[in-house]
Amino acid sequence: MRAVIAVAALAAVGAIAGAIYLGARLSEPTVVVDPYQRGLHYDEERHAHDVARVGARAEAACDLGKGPCAVRVAGALLTLELAPRPPRAMRDLEFKVSVQPPTAAGGGAGSAALSMAGMYMGENRVALSPAGRGEWRGRGVVVRCPSGRRSWTAQVELPAAGAGGLPLKAAFTFDVVD
Repeated sequence: MRAVIAVAALAAVGAIAGAIYLGARLSEPTVVVDPYQRGLHYDEERHAHDVARVGARAEAACDLGKGPCAVRVAGALLTLELAPRPPRAMRDLEFKVSVQPPTAAGGGAGSAALSMAGMYMGENRVALSPAGRGEWRGRGVVVRCPSGRRSWTAQVELPAAGAGGLPLKAAFTFDVVD
């Protein structure tokens, strides 16, 4: 019985020594020392690469943090206003959309799809209910991006004015503060 235990113990020690030897011979160098920090800076590096390739992004024509912004689309003026200002991440925001002339859009519900360029932040759509006189209102929350980025786009869509018409669509870019 002692001989069997001794052989089993010797085989176990041999297996451990063999695993250590193979592990030392076949080890791979560290690819990324801190993958979390590397991931946080990935978007910054991609942005720098894009700027080098196509040039810097133009400054926004309007700042939703300071007041309403308007875009002319299909002969109508679509205006978006966020409250309270400046827009903050993880806080309730009121979205107010208006269209001039009011007859340029239908009377049904609209939406504002919130997204971040180059980073999927999940489905985030604010339902806009008609408030009369060419206005729609809704409440939503802009989530905090783990990378620290703050630039968002609200893709506003209002219903078509007529049966065969196209919905009014406009994109508004804005920054949130933490």
